[in-house]
Amino acid sequence: MYIKEIMWQTISYVSTADPSLTTLEMEDLFQLVKQKNNDLGITGILLYSDGNFMQILEGEKTYIHELFSKIEKDERHYNVIKIFDRQIINPCFSKYHSDFKVFGESYSHNELQNFLEGEKSYNPDNYKSVSYLTKKFMKLS
Repeated sequence: MYIKEIMWQTISYVSTADPSLTTLEMEDLFQLVKQKNNDLGITGILLYSDGNFMQILEGEKTYIHELFSKIEKDERHYNVIKIFDRQIINPCFSKYHSDFKVFGESYSHNELQNFLEGEKSYNPDNYKSVSYLTKKFMKLS
């Protein structure tokens, strides 16, 4: 019996939110994204700050590339800039997180810190950029 090995992929990007999006539309978007990604077994995080999105997606390679293709065409944001797109051995996130208050009491950012530590080890060329952007979205210094 042959068991197919899963090829894990991670993609991260930043983009600019369409300024016409209302708070209610944004809340609906975050809930929809969270539900769909968790249903598909996609892990990661979606951050929003000062009119910009940052997202890290992890999952089966085919799903991630198909999802990113849809993301690039989504009219709710523009100026999509891919930060990285690479194969990974294991996901860093246990599930998909997305909420306006991602870093409130309901979310421990240990997984995000572990992700950044992994970036430092596995992808040192991108680590400074990813760490800087993540901290800006989290409003950390």
